[in-house]
Amino acid sequence: MDFVKKNKFLLIYFLFFLIFNVLLYLFIQNFNQTIKFNNLNYKYNAHHYFQDERINGGPFNLLRALGQYDAQWYLKVANSGYPKDPENTNLSDKSEMGSLSYAFFPLYPLLLFLFNKVFANIETSAFILSNILLLVNFISLIYVVGKLFSKQIAYKAVFLLFTFPFAIFFRSYFTEGLQLFLLIWFSYFLVKKRWVKSAIFLSFLTITKGNVILLTILFFYTCFREVKPKSFFKKDMMALLAIVFAPFLLWIAFNYIYTGNPLYFYNIRSEWFKPSFPLLPLLWNFALLFYYPALPFHSFHLSMIDYLSVILILLLLFKSKKLLGYKLWWMSFLLWITPLLVTDTMSYTRYEIVSFPIFIYLAHVLKKISYFIVLGVFLIGLFVASILFVNWYWLG
Repeated sequence: MDFVKKNKFLLIYFLFFLIFNVLLYLFIQNFNQTIKFNNLNYKYNAHHYFQDERINGGPFNLLRALGQYDAQWYLKVANSGYPKDPENTNLSDKSEMGSLSYAFFPLYPLLLFLFNKVFANIETSAFILSNILLLVNFISLIYVVGKLFSKQIAYKAVFLLFTFPFAIFFRSYFTEGLQLFLLIWFSYFLVKKRWVKSAIFLSFLTITKGNVILLTILFFYTCFREVKPKSFFKKDMMALLAIVFAPFLLWIAFNYIYTGNPLYFYNIRSEWFKPSFPLLPLLWNFALLFYYPALPFHSFHLSMIDYLSVILILLLLFKSKKLLGYKLWWMSFLLWITPLLVTDTMSYTRYEIVSFPIFIYLAHVLKKISYFIVLGVFLIGLFVASILFVNWYWLG
């Protein structure tokens, strides 16, 4: 009873959020036909581990429809694993999902594999896991942001983040839900100077998604900067190094054993994007800003929406440094710049939905009516994006 009294508002908001997500799924179930199924994208621009029956005039299946694009790869890896001694790396061959699966990091499919041991249906397992992560992230954000800032900012930020149009990916079978959970707690323990706990969450991040690798620099720089007794480094730095990099080294070893190439997961990315030399992607991405008006509104590799995200997030970062503090700010900055260093802007907006400090800043600056206007725009965008998403239109 004391717990209910102390956490009255949390329980109310949690219940509201739970009902909101049920309503979103019901909306998708009942209004999915308001936009035509995208046969072209389905046939020629995506791989399929499970066939969507609508391609043959079959009925809508919510759990299957939520498994778009990359989700098909995660379902495949979770259900049948990575292939040994892979050969075919032809991205245009939509009938083959073998060697290309190494481009998708192992922690999320491993977790999905474990869930499937209980539920014995990979799509059901993925749906349950995505919703558990959604609710756990909701509570985690409220707790962490409430501790670091205020409860008011926490409640505002969490609804901005989970109603953002691209937050439909948190309801699908993508790794972003797991990545967000790990980022929340990695950054919280980093701010609180709990180095071992922060290192543990960072170690899991390194085998969740490749765009977090620069966070290791932030972690060890922070340790050097803030730990006063230098003896700490002699005694404990090796332990922290082992914690942070052990899972990633196991992933490298797995690649070597199964493919003969320890960096196979990195090399296979060239099928999606082929950089000529390391600095070219960054230069190319910034050069294309001058051609912004000529870009398509939204497409696979060149998109007004993704470039707009690059610009807007950078502007928000410039304005938010004082509020966020250097740890959260640098985390968001590294998440902002890493994709631009190694690839084009394909899926950029999706990558950035895990950068929760941006939403903390928005929650801080948006007051009263402006907050509800932005929230309303986000809500409309989310419902529209959800219908596009389940009909195989490319979002990110």
